[in-house]
Amino acid sequence: MKQTAEEAIAQLLKDNKSLQLGNNDDFGYSRIPFNIPALDQLTGGGIPKKRLTLIYGPTNVGKSYLASQIVANAQKEGGVAAWIDTELSWDSEWNEKCGVDTSKVLVSQPTNGEEALDIVRKLMHSGVDVIILDSIAGLVPTTVAEEEFSYNPMAWQARFVNSALPKLLPNLQHGSALVAINQVRASLGPVALDNMPGGMAQTFFAHFLLQVRRKGWIKEKDQNVGFDMEVRLRKTKVGGENWKSATVPFRVEGGIDIAESYIREGIERKLITQGGAWYTYKDTKAMGMNGLKKAFLENPEVFEELQNELTT
Repeated sequence: MKQTAEEAIAQLLKDNKSLQLGNNDDFGYSRIPFNIPALDQLTGGGIPKKRLTLIYGPTNVGKSYLASQIVANAQKEGGVAAWIDTELSWDSEWNEKCGVDTSKVLVSQPTNGEEALDIVRKLMHSGVDVIILDSIAGLVPTTVAEEEFSYNPMAWQARFVNSALPKLLPNLQHGSALVAINQVRASLGPVALDNMPGGMAQTFFAHFLLQVRRKGWIKEKDQNVGFDMEVRLRKTKVGGENWKSATVPFRVEGGIDIAESYIREGIERKLITQGGAWYTYKDTKAMGMNGLKKAFLENPEVFEELQNELTT
């Protein structure tokens, strides 16, 4: 007797463990939020698990800081985090200031690219919630690391990353969020392009591509105390507002200014009105941005009310 289509599908699912129906729970994934309205709105709720996120940009624009916030928020939800430090730049004191509980972070400083990616693979199989790879630029294959300093074959890093990523990504099905950081390099020719060490595979295989830039300086008393960090969503296979950007205030001494981020979002959504130098939120009125932040600091219940309005 000839099988019906339903019977044929059922038999295929039974005989092939790699086949699943499209609505199977195995395809679902959760997110790790930034807990900053503008960034969570941009990314559709935060960084996705079971996916590769690439954060890239020039030096000193806050890429590692964003990664630290992902780790801190994963920890707040009871998750386990790991940091693969290929640049030998892990700083416990700095990460503690960023809100990370460093006593619960798994840190590795591998000696070569193969060791780094092997550790990432093992962490994925162990069910670690978020893995930070800082950075792709620091991945040096053994064949290069063990040669003399003058040894520099053409495109060695691109070849290594291009061959390694397709082998690594299937391990994401165990549930980890893999967040890789990379820097842009100066390009030859008359047109400035955002070239990154590691070749094109990283942009092909990334599910989230977040570009970070410095948009403008924050000044107080003619001193640069921070800058506006622009985060642009360059590619997404997991929702979010594609081709949009979010701008958040970054203070050199304290990272992203959470209070000011909420105030800016409140102004944009017209929950806070501005008349000249005065800002008004319901019964709270203050002069200047710093005055309003001080008012919220003195009345945390009012600030919590604003937070709830912006996040619900």
